[in-house]
Amino acid sequence: MAKAQLSGSLEEQLATVYALVEQRMAEGRYSGAVHYAKEILRVAPDYGNIQEIYHQARIARREQTLTLLFSLLAAILAIALSRAAGLRQDWQSLLLAFVGLVLGFLLANAWFQHRRPPID
Repeated sequence: MAKAQLSGSLEEQLATVYALVEQRMAEGRYSGAVHYAKEILRVAPDYGNIQEIYHQARIARREQTLTLLFSLLAAILAIALSRAAGLRQDWQSLLLAFVGLVLGFLLANAWFQHRRPPID
């Protein structure tokens, strides 16, 4: 990603970067949100509700990473079990890998939904 030089007053620059944080959060690009939030925190730690957004972005990034990891591990486990069961056709392995991937994704999402505090 190319770095852009911001111009304007510090308040304008902070507003621009804050908008990037909100955009990344809305798009589900949590690593980018964390990165830009850190930039704001470095300069103005009390800017708006950046502390809360940074905390939410870190949690969301962690959940996103763990969901991907869990999905991939479930797919690998499904392939290993299919091989152990004697299924040697590639299409069978691919089908079971896909099923494992989806199942891992659903289980990880259910786990994180269960752990989140209820919204009042």
